[in-house]
Amino acid sequence: MYNIKPSVQAILDRGGTSMDAAVILTYRCNARCQMCHTWKYPSRREQEITIEDIEKLPSNLEYVNITGGEPTLRDDLVDIVGVLSKKARKVEISTNGYFTNRLVEVAKKYTDIRIRVSVEGLPRINN
Repeated sequence: MYNIKPSVQAILDRGGTSMDAAVILTYRCNARCQMCHTWKYPSRREQEITIEDIEKLPSNLEYVNITGGEPTLRDDLVDIVGVLSKKARKVEISTNGYFTNRLVEVAKKYTDIRIRVSVEGLPRINN
């Protein structure tokens, strides 16, 4: 489904400068933040990036931000972090922090993971 341009892959294969990446796992979200509106246009599970797609990413990434929508809505988040942890020096999950049990599960298995919790506004604006 997702292909890396041959020119980018050639640079990486020659030991060129590493790259950063953002992997958008889903456009589904449990929050109704007024500053974002992603929740108004959710993806269907069958439209979302797969582990097979993620495995095609280059292996010498410097930093990967796992984002969405809300990435903790993915049932395979632990597996995705496992694949990306082998491909990048630093892996970060950007989340609204609602599903703490899922974040703790990932952090217990991948202790060097970074977790960025967004706090975008006061409750009357942010939900």
